[in-house]
Amino acid sequence: MKFTRLLVVFLACGWLASCTTMSADECRAANWSDVGLRDGLEGKTLSLLNDRVKDCAEARVTVDTPRYLQGREQGLLQFCRIENAVPLGLNGKSYQGVCPPAIDPEFRHRYQTARDVFSARTDLRSLESRRATAEERLRNAGNDDERRRARDELRELDLDMVRARDRLRDTERALSRMR
Repeated sequence: MKFTRLLVVFLACGWLASCTTMSADECRAANWSDVGLRDGLEGKTLSLLNDRVKDCAEARVTVDTPRYLQGREQGLLQFCRIENAVPLGLNGKSYQGVCPPAIDPEFRHRYQTARDVFSARTDLRSLESRRATAEERLRNAGNDDERRRARDELRELDLDMVRARDRLRDTERALSRMR
């Protein structure tokens, strides 16, 4: 067991070390304005530029930072529209706080409200899945003790599901009040 954990940690470290933002060929062929535009449209932080600079330096390619920043700024103009906050949150994507201070509080509020709905839906689906598993365990129980444990678990899950549905209803109401 200890060897397996060590192997998993080793493989994970190797995988993380091999992650790059751009390959050498991508660095050489990059239109930096387009790369920045794409990053801006996706709401990526400036730390990604630092990663790109590092990756491309290893390939002996210099990033055209002014063109990247110009493209990113154009992308952020599209990304940071208020109407994008709700879909971003409902899809479970993250918001990195990249919008200008004038819009950030409202964007963040709408995003977080929608993200709460996403989270409540995800939690309810998880409970429904756990309930289905518990029902299967009850059907396949071989003795009274197993059946009792499965029924107890089902009762607990039912209570959790009531709370999860209430939370989902509340978060969906909060979201609908915004629209």
